[in-house]
Amino acid sequence: MKLLYLFSGTRKGKFTGTPGINYPDTQLYGLNHLKQFGIEAETKEWTDVIRSTWLQKFFGFRLRHFIMFFATRRYDMVFGSSLLYLMILKKIFRPKTKYILFNLGITRTIATHRTHKFCSWALHSLLKEFAGVVCLAHVQKAYLEQHCPYLRGKVFYVPLGVDTKYYQPKFSGRNDRILSAGRDNGRDYKTLIDAARLLPNRQFDIVCSQRNLVGVTDIPNNVTVHFDLPITKLRELYDTAQLLVLSTHDDTWLDGSDCSGQTVLLDAMASGIPVIATRKKYLNDYVVPGKEALVVDCYKPEQIAYAIRELEDPARRQSLAESARAKVEKEFSTVQMAKQLAEVFKKL
Repeated sequence: MKLLYLFSGTRKGKFTGTPGINYPDTQLYGLNHLKQFGIEAETKEWTDVIRSTWLQKFFGFRLRHFIMFFATRRYDMVFGSSLLYLMILKKIFRPKTKYILFNLGITRTIATHRTHKFCSWALHSLLKEFAGVVCLAHVQKAYLEQHCPYLRGKVFYVPLGVDTKYYQPKFSGRNDRILSAGRDNGRDYKTLIDAARLLPNRQFDIVCSQRNLVGVTDIPNNVTVHFDLPITKLRELYDTAQLLVLSTHDDTWLDGSDCSGQTVLLDAMASGIPVIATRKKYLNDYVVPGKEALVVDCYKPEQIAYAIRELEDPARRQSLAESARAKVEKEFSTVQMAKQLAEVFKKL
């Protein structure tokens, strides 16, 4: 079996050195571990197809993925999260290649276009072309099986994996700062900042992009914002912060990924930092509330503040952190993700 991974964004130049040592392999989604499970896999990028730097200037995101179709036809299977545009050409050329969608945001896309008849029809027409869909949460799987009955039997749950070698647990020697991180549009930093106002004696670090704070004003003095930190700097914060708050919008929010915060959640769990997370349905697959993380309601700064006060107890923090680390080692490593993906690929 020849398998091709197509990532949404470029990986060239972002990651240099050895995965697990110089950078986490989390965003390789099991690619580098598939060989041990009998799957030969490789990846290509659009610049491998369009080599002219002059022509590259004229290709936007959608067109880049559209042209990748011509690099996929010699593979048995293609796996990626931005394959929808390729299905237009698949309808025309009918290759034998099987395409498996990695569902990072298609559930949200379907919900967004449900009231637009033509867009909804076109979307479902393209989704029918997939041999399978891999979801990172059972709530995604259930949604697709309900709203896309033609996909029943083709939808698989595979939990996200984290690089448990790169992120090593540190249960002691931490400072008293509170960390929040993530650049997905599903983050809710306004509520977190409102919680910080309730705790003027606590110091907060927010790692995000500028777009995440559009419309957020009057940031209090006890909040420090870091824009677009490299992964090595973020890991230093994971290793030193007292706890992490994952503040997201609720499940009705239709911007960002389906499961906003998954990567940061697992990064923190692997790093030995206790987590307070706002309630989303995908969390049911990753943590038991009160055991591996504290879970509070969305848009409730007073609940976040209360949970932070609860974690002033060192023993409580360590209990959460140790349970979380044990869980990612057992269930959510990138090796485990590769193993389960290999089972899906072989089945298809």
